[in-house]
Amino acid sequence: MNVSTSTIEQPRRKPNQSITDSEDASILNLGREFDVNQIGHDGNVSKLITLNLSETRILINAVLKQRRKEESGKHFNDGDINDNEDEEDFSNSNENEETVKAVENLLNSAENADLHPFEVAQLGSLAFEEADEAKTLIPSLAKKKTDDELQLILSQLNKLG
Repeated sequence: MNVSTSTIEQPRRKPNQSITDSEDASILNLGREFDVNQIGHDGNVSKLITLNLSETRILINAVLKQRRKEESGKHFNDGDINDNEDEEDFSNSNENEETVKAVENLLNSAENADLHPFEVAQLGSLAFEEADEAKTLIPSLAKKKTDDELQLILSQLNKLG
């Protein structure tokens, strides 16, 4: 049974409610989980945090390093991530933290302030070559960026990655 872990200020979706009626990625209607302003369990409002694959890889590696440090000599459960095998799954991830920071700075710059955090995470994760490709997979970009603006962003991202 799938049980929501967030229960404050977020009523559960009724079983007969069609997801397609309320959610549409092409217009950034992604559901309450992706609202820009999130209400935490403490009742405080905070901004939505999204991660691209490279940021996720850095966090996973930090957790694994901490686990190894805390449990040196103990054998990891087979269900845990084997960084040698699973890091390859992040094949499009940027190589180092400086590059990840540069990508983050580019995508969160003032000229890209109109981008939703979901769009920022997708642009940082997917290696688009052409603006048309990006707009096909992230349709909401079509209303925010011209082809030339988007192509400039993609070119800068490709130079970094």
